[in-house]
This record gives sequence, C-alpha cells and structure tokens, in this order.
Amino acid sequence: MRKISTGWRAALGAATVVATLTGTTTATADPASTATITIDTANPAGRLASDFVGLSFEMRELGIGNLDAAKGNAAALFKTLGRSNVRISGNTLDRDTLWVPQGQQPPNPLPEWVNDVVTPTDIKRLNRFLSVTGWDTMVGINLGRWDEALGRDQARSMSSILGRKLVAAECGNEPDQWVGKGFRPAGYAYADYRTDWERCAAAVGSTRIAGPDTAGTSSTWAASLAADEKDRMSMVTVHQYSGGPDATIATLLSPTTVTNQLKAVSKNLAAAKANGLAFRVDEANSAYSGGVDGVSNRYASALWGLDYSLQMAQAGVDGINVHGGLGVCDEPIWNGKFQRYTPLCAANAADEQAKVYRAMPIYYGLWMARQMKSGRFLPLTLSTDRNVTAYAVKGDDGRTRIAVVQKDETTAAPVRLDIAVDARGAEVLRLTGDSLAGVATAVQGSTVDRQGHLRPGRAEQVRARDGRLGVDVAAGSAVIITLDGC
Repeated sequence: MRKISTGWRAALGAATVVATLTGTTTATADPASTATITIDTANPAGRLASDFVGLSFEMRELGIGNLDAAKGNAAALFKTLGRSNVRISGNTLDRDTLWVPQGQQPPNPLPEWVNDVVTPTDIKRLNRFLSVTGWDTMVGINLGRWDEALGRDQARSMSSILGRKLVAAECGNEPDQWVGKGFRPAGYAYADYRTDWERCAAAVGSTRIAGPDTAGTSSTWAASLAADEKDRMSMVTVHQYSGGPDATIATLLSPTTVTNQLKAVSKNLAAAKANGLAFRVDEANSAYSGGVDGVSNRYASALWGLDYSLQMAQAGVDGINVHGGLGVCDEPIWNGKFQRYTPLCAANAADEQAKVYRAMPIYYGLWMARQMKSGRFLPLTLSTDRNVTAYAVKGDDGRTRIAVVQKDETTAAPVRLDIAVDARGAEVLRLTGDSLAGVATAVQGSTVDRQGHLRPGRAEQVRARDGRLGVDVAAGSAVIITLDGC
C-alpha cells in the first residue's frame, strides 16, 4: 500500500474530504483494492494559474504562415483549450531562422544555413491570432547565430506589434547544446553563454525576458542565470521530456516517472523562486526527439498530460508548454523526424494546406487539466496499492474540484467519496479511451470536431447520500469531480 502526501502542511484542519477507491473483480482483473484520499480543505496551498497549461511550437511555424486566425481551425482549437500561453522558438530558431526587418527583402541567395525567414508581417499575423484566441506568447530571438542589428529590430518589432501579449522574449534555444550543434566551439561554458545572453538582453531592452531555455533540467545554467541576472529577466525557463526513444507506456505512466519528473525540476524551481522569478517548463512532452510511436500518440499520453500538468503545478511550477508541430500526423517533418507527441496535427496533406488540424490524445488530457480552473491546491493524502494519482483545487470561483487519474490498464477502481463537508453532490467529467495503447480518446463520450470544438455530453450528476458520494473510476481513465456547494 502506497501512501502519498502532497502539499506543504502535514496538519489537517477539521474540514476534510475522504475518498475511497475500491477495485472491482473481473475474470482478468486484479483482486479488489481500496484506496483513501484525505483532503485538507482548511489550508489551501500553492496556486494553479489560469494560463498554466500552454503550447509550444517551432519558430518555423511563423515563417510558413501557420497560426493564422483567418484560416483553418487552429484558432478554434486554442479557444477550446482555453486562454493560455503559446511559446514560439525551438530548434529551428537558432539553426535556420533568419529575421528580415520591415521593408527589406531576404538576401539572394539566402545564407546556406537559412531554411526559414520570419518578418514583422508574421508577427502581425501572430498578433491577430492571439487577439482572436485570448492567448499570450513568448517568442525566441536567434542568439545561436547572433546578429545585433537584427536582434534589436526583432525585439522592437515584437514589442511594438504584440504589446502586452508578449510575456517574454527568449534569447536563443537550448544553449547548453550549442557546442554539439556547431554554434559554438568546444569548451563553451556558462560564463560564455552569459556574455552572449547579456548582448541579447541589451537588445531587448526590457525585463520581459525568459531564459535560459536549457535542453534539460540537469543543467546548472538556469540556476546560475537566475542568480546572476534576476534584475534583467522575468522568468526562468527549462525543457523537460519524460523519456527518450525507448519510452514505453508502462514507463510513461509509472509512479517512478512521476517522482523523477518532480526531482528533475526541483533545483531550478527553487533557484527561480529564491530569486523572485517565475518558473516555466516552456518545452515539455512525453519523449524527446519527436516522441515514440505507440506511446506519445496514444491514449496513454492523455492520462500522462493530465497528470503531468497538475503534478508540476502543485509542485510550484508556474506553467508548462507542451511542444508540437502542425504537420501531417505521423509523417516526417522539416528535420526528417516524426512528431508523434504533438497535440495538434493535420490528418493529411490537404488538411495541412487548409490549416485544419485534429486533436491528438494528449490534447484531451491538457483540456481536462484546464477544467480544474484557477485556484489553490488543497493538500491531500492518498493511500492506494494501484497506479492512481489525485489532486484537489479550491477554485477562485469557490468550488472544490478533484482530479483522479487511474493509470492501470486492467484493474477497475471505483471511487467512493465520504465527504465531511456539506455537499449536496457533484458533477463528474470523464476522460476515457479504448485502451492505453489505443488512439480513441473522448470526454463524456465526445470528441473534438473538424471545426475545432469539443462539446462534451452533460456531466454526470451524483448526489450525496448520508454524507457519502460514490463515483466509479474505471482503470485507464480519469475524472474531474466538481463538488456542489464547497
């Protein structure tokens, strides 16, 4: 029996919510099990921000005309997910993107390294997209191939066009890997990077700068930059991928992975907070190098996306941006790699041209995380011998919401809530799929339509009886439970 405590307070107040998870027995299932969740409603802890769950895309998406509110369904898909933050950067930023100022033509011929050209016109299109969707953004400036005049022009253009929609400029992408990519000579270290970063910061000319955007959480550069440049920046950013090319569904959803993910961000998170800075995992997903077929593009990724989002938020991370690309689903993209992990992709080449995208399983998990709304986490204790995680949030709207993620494939685990507060009942939203390795994913039996809308069936209404609320949570599924009156 595992016992897991979350939150910063061990002492529980008088007002608690107790949930019992009881497994049913079938011919193939494990024996019945019982798990309990005790929620401390008297001592709200850290915040869940309204823009916590965001998206991330490559800089090339701007250069090829994507994220266009006037075409396709991308704007609707963003609005369906809810207002948040989109980060535009990635490997294409430093490697092959050239900024061309307003009124100038790209050089002819283009430099050998250039594959993508971004101009103020692209930033204006992004601005319209953000205005329509209600999102804001972080946008990268090419520091790997630094040109001061172009950097200054891009910074001025973004500030002028995007205004307050520009949360931060990002100076370069994954600088801790620049030596391996040929952008810097052997021996390039943090001190060298800081000198480069200061040049970019001077060009940006404001404190709306995020960095260092390191490739992994093991790098010490993020903590060092937070300490050295806290007065010139607003946010610390790092990247995190749950696994690599050898990732499996079992490892993706394992309790060990949850522990490792939290441990990996802890030092950089602490450094950001110690220096009064926000901390965002601005590029995240299930596995690096485009994800893993049969894992990153399967229903299991929806459960991981929901769990990862709430896990990071509860730990104190200010936001995550899940990375993806807007190419054809399961086909190679610009670098010959596949993007199995992308939340959005086109079903075929015709849809790619029309900028009509489908929602992949992980999108549904992110949507479910958004249904926890903004508020403050309630510390809880979970006791279970199954692969179950749980989170509770006291919403800014006054309502308490509980997320339960059951990550087993074969063991059913109904939830029994014994509520020690005056709740009349609850509404229940369900995330389901045909199997962890399947593709089919739905919320209340509904899927995202071709127009980019998700219209779930009516939430289940569950009434409390004698202070008890019974909700069954099948194996390999998740629920958001919204309590009435508390």
